[in-house]
Amino acid sequence: MAKADIQLTLQGGQDGFDWRPYQPGETLRGVLTIVPDQDVRCQHVYVRLGWHTEGRGTRYDAKVEELDLFQGTLTGGMPRVYEFSFVLPREPWSFQGHYVSVVWDVTAQIDVSWAKDPTQRVEFVLRPLTGQRFGED
Repeated sequence: MAKADIQLTLQGGQDGFDWRPYQPGETLRGVLTIVPDQDVRCQHVYVRLGWHTEGRGTRYDAKVEELDLFQGTLTGGMPRVYEFSFVLPREPWSFQGHYVSVVWDVTAQIDVSWAKDPTQRVEFVLRPLTGQRFGED
């Protein structure tokens, strides 16, 4: 498999943090840029919204939504740019605890035959505004 430079950028959310928090019900927008070093026949280019648990116990993975952005040949040296958006669910909120954590992420994957799929993942925080009660805008 040829190498591909994959950049996944999230937009929106609140600024001013080392991490980018988003509110439940907010629309998360992003841009996926792929630049393969040579032609790549891909079956799919996916972007997925999901969350997983980390820590002690069994890891749990949940795929909330999946977008199939492209099928076909990615031309070597030619940037492909895809915009996407997800409406974030109300729960579960991000959580970092002593024994378990809930981590939200957006993952981009190029599905290729007979090779390891190139993947890029960006984590974010899903939580209501400080001082806001659940269900209020």
